[in-house]
Order: sequence, then C-alpha cells, then structure tokens
Amino acid sequence: MDTNVRWAKGERFVRTARFRVAAPAAEVFPLLCPVREYEWIPDWKCVMVYSKSGVAEKDAVFTTLEKPFGRVLWTCVDYAPPNRIDYLLTFGTKASIRLELELTEVEGGCDFSWTMRFTAASRLMAALLRRRMSEKSFADMAADRERQLAEYFKRRR
Repeated sequence: MDTNVRWAKGERFVRTARFRVAAPAAEVFPLLCPVREYEWIPDWKCVMVYSKSGVAEKDAVFTTLEKPFGRVLWTCVDYAPPNRIDYLLTFGTKASIRLELELTEVEGGCDFSWTMRFTAASRLMAALLRRRMSEKSFADMAADRERQLAEYFKRRR
C-alpha cells in the first residue's frame, strides 16, 4: 500500500428535504430533467453538452452558471425511471455535489426526497458552500421547488 498519498482535508455535509407532490411519480420524474425544468422552474437556465435522447438519461451532461462559483458541470450518474435520478455536479477541482432525487409512490401522488451531498476540497470552499447552502437556504430552495411543482400540476389539471 502506498503511504505517500496526499490528502486535501476535504469536508462533506449533507442536506435533505422531503415533500409530497400531488401527481404520480411517472408524471413527476420526466420533469427532473435539465430540458423539462424550463417548464416549471421560472429562473432555470442550462446549456446541454451531451444527451443521445435530448433529455435526461444516464451519462447526460449539461452546465449551469452558479454564482459565485462559475460554471458547474452536471452529469447524470443514476437513472432509474420513474423512481430515482442522481446528478454529480463538479466545480472544477474545488468541490462536488451529489444530487439524489427519489420518488416514492403514495396514495394521491408521490413522496419526493431530495438529498445533496456537498464535498469541498478545501476549508475555504467548504465555508463558501455552507454559507450558500445553509440549512435555511436549502429548506427555502426545497420549498420553492415544492411550490413550483404544485403550481405546474395545478395548471395542467
């Protein structure tokens, strides 16, 4: 075993939100796609880099601009319709986020679990991410997504 491995002293923290959507998982799941998010997230913007189908799929890649971090590269790393989709977000060599979205069918709709695993390669980046994604900020963002999905399905019915 090589004992000369260097460690960057990275830090990790996790945020999770859960809410119910009044629509079946099969209707919600397709909306968890960089192309389809334009339909329900008013301020959503991305640049598609790669997708054979033109929408979310395993190994699809796109970018977003995240202030103050700059361009973020997103890769779909797990794709299991209609229950789970995971994205790996990379901030160059400074940080990554694993976004895990899971839908569980329940009577009258589905339960939505949204987990983000933040890993920073430095204490400075960890501090920036923690400030940007405090528990309150994350809860507010999740509440916005819950409201936006509810409004989307209300308009469709």
